[in-house]
Order: sequence, then C-alpha cells, then structure tokens
Amino acid sequence: MNKALRIAAILMTLVSLGTAAYFGGKIYATQMEYAKGDKSYEELAKNAKESDESPAPFSEDLVEELKKEEVPVVDLGKAKELNGDITAWLYSPDTVIDYPVCYGEDNKYYLTHLADGKYNRNGCLFIDCNNEKNFSDKNTLIYGHHMNSGAMFASLVKYKGQEYYNEHPVMYLTLKDAVYKLELFSGYVTSSASSAYDKVFATDTDYTAWLKTIAKQSDFQPEPMILTKEDRIVTLSTCAYDFQNARYVVHGRLTEIGGYEECN
Repeated sequence: MNKALRIAAILMTLVSLGTAAYFGGKIYATQMEYAKGDKSYEELAKNAKESDESPAPFSEDLVEELKKEEVPVVDLGKAKELNGDITAWLYSPDTVIDYPVCYGEDNKYYLTHLADGKYNRNGCLFIDCNNEKNFSDKNTLIYGHHMNSGAMFASLVKYKGQEYYNEHPVMYLTLKDAVYKLELFSGYVTSSASSAYDKVFATDTDYTAWLKTIAKQSDFQPEPMILTKEDRIVTLSTCAYDFQNARYVVHGRLTEIGGYEECN
C-alpha cells in the first residue's frame, strides 16, 4: 500500500472512530437523561405515598378499601407542593404506571418536562388542556410517551393481548377529593385524528353511540360492563408505530371508590 492510501485509510478510521464516539456519547447522554427522569418519579412517588408521620387526608373507610385492593394511598397535596399543575395520580397495579398527572396551559409543555418542571424527554402524563381538569367531562384524555425503556405509557400497547388485560383490568386515579377505579373496557390502535379523542357530544344519544363504537373496536374482551350516558370515560393515549400518526388508546370507566374527609 502506498503512502497516500495508508494516510487515507488512517483518516477513514479516525473519522469512523470519531463518529462512533459521537453517537455513543449521545446514546449515553440520552440514557442518563431517561434515568434521571425515572429517579425523579420514584422519589416523587415515595414522598407522596402515605406515611405514619404525614398520613394522607383520607376517610378511614377509603383507606381500608385501598389497602384491601393493595392500592397505595397517595397524598396529592404533597405532590402539589412540588408543582401546582399536578392534578391527579394514576396507578396501574404490577406495572410501571405509578405517576402524577399534570394539567398544563397547552399540550406541548409536558411532552418534554417532568412533573417537577425540569426538562426531560420522559415528559409527564398530562390531561388534554381542552378538558376540565377535574375529570367532569364525558371523555377526559391523558397523554403519555411510549418510551423504549418501558416507562410512562409504553405498556399500554400490551393491551393488544387478552392475557395482559386479564392481569391488569383496572387502574386507579387519585384526585384532590376522591379516588376512582378506572375499569378498562377497550384498547386499540387508531389515528391521532379519530373519534377516540372526542370530548364533546351534542346529545346523550350521540354519546351512547360513541361508547358502543369504541367498545366494539377493542383488542381484548373486557369483563361484562353496561355503559350508560351517566358514565364518565378516561382515555389513555400513547404513540404506536403501526402506521403514520398511529396511537394506542385504552378507554376506562370512572367508578368512585370513596372520598376524603376534607377536600384540600
């Protein structure tokens, strides 16, 4: 090999090594960012859970019911001390979903910010800014990222399988004045512009027709459930990769377990 070829080979090797180092560094930085986000939520969850020193203001009956169902008691007031945008807490037994839910001024901020307001691509679960934050709407939307690490709402796509639903048929939602069971009844891939995201219905007839439509699309067969015009629905949404702008949504009915002795 002549001198010119040797030099060219060396330069190509250096460029390759530099490129590998650059992208390796970016991957490492991204993993560290995700890890910081996970740790932040772990610490927040630990601080917000009931303790002997600072018990949450639940009624005794509600505390007993939550303990019976092995649901952690979350003091939402403690969580709100960190950030007033924290509006609820969503918990799914035996999964990573154990997160605060924020309500921001738009649907962008919490895509890239944690519940404590720090920039992080984990983002935070958040309510659609066009919903009422007290979940009084017929259909309240909660968004969360589909993280490669499995964090946030990545596990929602597992509802494509009946076995996963059988093991995780309910979630729990803590608000400032009550705790609700979220009885899941439908999960499926859809477009980001589909009727799954409808929030306003002209008539009760339109609403009940919508309930029937979304129930029929489910990937899993839910427990027997009769949905009526009186029901309030929560729709959990995350990205899917089945086609462009695909989403995976899971619908659940809110059923109150109990309230607080005092509302903060």
